[in-house]
Amino acid sequence: MKKRLIQLIFTLFCCVFLILLVFCSKECISLASNGLLIWYRNMIPSLFPFMVLSGFMIRSGLSLKIGQWMQPVLGILFRLPSHMLYAIFMGFLCGFPMGAKIVADMLEKEQITLNEGEYLLAFCNNIGPLYMLGYVIPLFGYQNVWQILGLMYLVPLSYGLILKYFSFKLYTHADFKNTKMKKSLRTLSICSYSETTYTSPNYLVCFQQSLSSAIEQITMLGGCMVFFNCLLIFPQTLGRVLSKSGIVSYSSLLITLLSSLVEIGGGLQQLTSAFSLSNTNTKLQLHTSLSILTDSNAFLTCLPLALLTFGGLSCIAQTYFITKNTGLKLSTYIKHKCIQSCIFLIFIFIF
Repeated sequence: MKKRLIQLIFTLFCCVFLILLVFCSKECISLASNGLLIWYRNMIPSLFPFMVLSGFMIRSGLSLKIGQWMQPVLGILFRLPSHMLYAIFMGFLCGFPMGAKIVADMLEKEQITLNEGEYLLAFCNNIGPLYMLGYVIPLFGYQNVWQILGLMYLVPLSYGLILKYFSFKLYTHADFKNTKMKKSLRTLSICSYSETTYTSPNYLVCFQQSLSSAIEQITMLGGCMVFFNCLLIFPQTLGRVLSKSGIVSYSSLLITLLSSLVEIGGGLQQLTSAFSLSNTNTKLQLHTSLSILTDSNAFLTCLPLALLTFGGLSCIAQTYFITKNTGLKLSTYIKHKCIQSCIFLIFIFIF
């Protein structure tokens, strides 16, 4: 019965989507083009080099060296082995979906366990600083850039520490040295090690494999962005229906929220239009008082950041495609993202 219901829902969805694609073809083409432009102008320049570089370092074994350099800083906070510190550092530096890709690569090379992969994915797969600096901050005209960035990444970092000490049972750095897992690291990569004895890594082979993997992943991300931007036709159509029916109170905000939950890039652009930011010279300041909901500028300051913390259905789908063969549970990842979004909103209202 449940399978039939799900099948019926997806059948109706596909039928309605086909109808909208035919009768709203102009709007759908515009939405798809917008998704393609965001991918081409923002995602490829900010993500592709990191994808290739990170894959190369993991396959060549250099990620362990980077993790060792992080021990004096991140090691004090997390007390984790070097390869996990590398995942945390690169996940925060490179941003979504690099956090998921690094975890998936490490699971593939058996550098981490499934439990450790779930832990890292819970807080290391966030919107990256380059995307924030190159797209989000100019889009909304934020002035307090460092406060915005600090707030965006303090929440997942704190959440990771909470999980480390109160939820996930992980190896400490001292325990790790005494386990057989350390021996398994000697078989991390086909580039770095043979089946019997250690050999010098073939950097050209590592680069070729990383390049191929990065091309496949960035292409998949582009397809997701185009498709999920097309899905924005649903909230747009709903908005027109609400307007014609006379239900106009908060309808614009509702539609932009739904759009952002579907595809964050296109949804944020609609959010700026809903508040008519393109026709004003107002610069948004980081507002942290309890009157935030009565101040449209302050509300608009915090709303995009909360939506970015969650990421939207497009980001969730991309994360699933990257991690689908690793054994990681998508439901667990979604749960952690929802919790972090709630923590973000609570943090805003308190401070």
